Amino acid sequence: MIQYTFTLERGPVYQFQIDVDRQGPPVRNSNANGPSNWTSLAYNQCTNCPLPKSENARCPTALDLEHILEQFSSVISYEKVRVEVVTPERTFLKDCDVQTGLRSLIGLVMATSACPILRPLKGLANYHLPFSTMEEILCRTVGIYLLKQYFQFQSDGLGDFELFGLDQHYQQLSIVNRCFTQRIRAASDMDANVNALGTYIYIAEEVSLSLQDQLKSLKDKIVPAA
Repeated sequence: MIQYTFTLERGPVYQFQIDVDRQGPPVRNSNANGPSNWTSLAYNQCTNCPLPKSENARCPTALDLEHILEQFSSVISYEKVRVEVVTPERTFLKDCDVQTGLRSLIGLVMATSACPILRPLKGLANYHLPFSTMEEILCRTVGIYLLKQYFQFQSDGLGDFELFGLDQHYQQLSIVNRCFTQRIRAASDMDANVNALGTYIYIAEEVSLSLQDQLKSLKDKIVPAA
């Protein structure tokens, strides 16, 4: 269980507990009238979504995020906030703008949702690092992917150590993120939710579009000089 607490400068406190190993049900659904219309699977369904449509089908990621987005729907992205993140191993504390803290929380929830395309991100969620920089995200993403390939290689002698699969997966993530933005717009009056996802999209696309170039920038920090 990972707990996020947002204490806004103007007073309100919002707290969310995320079970990274949850199965099926959303993080929380506080809507007495049932899920919002924008959580319908057919509402701006991602163009690469493999889930079958039906009259009452819901996007699992939208259901997970519904309660969080409701709380921040009227919040401005640059409003100051203190964010405390409590994990089983340690506690993180950061004074930042709302969109920075919200980006971290949204990323965690999306990575642990039941979406088939987001499911490969579960390894990152198990070793969640709030407020990650681009460099930290790159190290963790590539490191966990290579560990998966190592275990695959042990199992059947096959492993993608050229990162072809990682690049393809991030291209799929880019489609999901952009489509999901339309859902978030429907759930928001102000810009905190939209901008938080916007920065999340930017990071994902940077990994996808320039993976090899960014890896080169890390080489001097990881490989000792001869």
